[in-house]
Amino acid sequence: MPPPPGRDVNLLVEDVQPRVTNAGWILEFRLEDGRIFRLYGIPPEVASAVHKMKEGTSYTMYANRESVFDALVDLKDFIKDLLDRLTRVVINEFNHDTGLYTAVIEFDLGGITLRKKMIPSHAIYLALLAEKPIYVSKRLVDEQERLHAAILEELEELEESEEEEEEEEEF
Repeated sequence: MPPPPGRDVNLLVEDVQPRVTNAGWILEFRLEDGRIFRLYGIPPEVASAVHKMKEGTSYTMYANRESVFDALVDLKDFIKDLLDRLTRVVINEFNHDTGLYTAVIEFDLGGITLRKKMIPSHAIYLALLAEKPIYVSKRLVDEQERLHAAILEELEELEESEEEEEEEEEF
């Protein structure tokens, strides 16, 4: 079932990019409306497994050992019933106190929908494995864009202030 119009935006799974930064692992998604949505602080084993699903190889971060996430990619056919019951994932919550997102993963249990709150990267991993849709609340995407713009503006102001201080020191 698609999300209600105007509330959720589809994540384009083929455009997921796991990458490491100074701040840790990031999953970066292109959205159907052209915007980018980023999840920060992704566990490295999830990033490795996402890379394995997309590129066929996992990152060698555990002395040539794989995590359970990597192993499940290879065991996909054995957990087919579970994956077939998964219907979608929606990233729909952000806790401002903890800085953490929450996702809801939905399973169809024969006419009954089971919804479980999960860590978004884990829910996304399962949806990718099951080849099911992933959505993010439009409100969260809009909020992330506003926050990103505010951070950029603050950085520009800080840079200008530092330049002015340097000019004053020269005199």
